[in-house]
Amino acid sequence: MPKVKEGPKELNSLLESVYSQCMKNNKNKSMCLRVSWEAAKDAGWHKDKDGKWKKRNSGGIKKSVSAKHEHINGFNVMATM
Repeated sequence: MPKVKEGPKELNSLLESVYSQCMKNNKNKSMCLRVSWEAAKDAGWHKDKDGKWKKRNSGGIKKSVSAKHEHINGFNVMATM
């Protein structure tokens, strides 16, 4: 399961949620890892210049992670942001 050691709780919660849902639908661990990290990236998570995880301000607009991944990967991945 993907996790950022000493990372933000919100980021780790997103990674865990997406990974768990993916594994229920598809037992391919490497694909579920990729889907989890892509969901984090889509949600605005990135490392800053000091190597700390930060979330970009989306200006109040949130992407639908589950809809995007359903379209890309052909199955429904639910995520809470």
